[in-house]
Amino acid sequence: MRAFVPHISRKSININIIIFKNAIMEGERNNTNDEEYHEAFGEHTNISENCRYKINLIRDNDPNVKWFKNFYMDRNDVEHFSDLAWELLGRYIAENDHLEEIDIDDVGLTDENMTHLFKYLTRSTSLKELLLRNNNFGLDGIQSMIPFLKN
Repeated sequence: MRAFVPHISRKSININIIIFKNAIMEGERNNTNDEEYHEAFGEHTNISENCRYKINLIRDNDPNVKWFKNFYMDRNDVEHFSDLAWELLGRYIAENDHLEEIDIDDVGLTDENMTHLFKYLTRSTSLKELLLRNNNFGLDGIQSMIPFLKN
């Protein structure tokens, strides 16, 4: 009786190595993303659990969570946001397919915060309404919004 020996070609080995390398690189990217997330929104930042929960919903972009279309930000959380937190929030919102409204009214948003937020936010395709009343940004903050408004 002969044993079955699968045929393995050089091409299939190369393909498997490429798939394996891509999986490792994706894992490294996810680890970096997790490290950035923890640095920006971890418990040590004093950002509320409720806000972190909502940011996770935005970041996860789960198609089964269609009920989460509006994101309200509280001044108490925003005052603990670092530049990285604003940048990541803009990136997460831009990559989310379901979020339609963000309410950042009266939270003390500055020109610098706006610059970090809008760095990635310009790529958002689902966002329909962005509420920014009663904040502390000026001309520089408005200029950082221009690419988003043209989108």
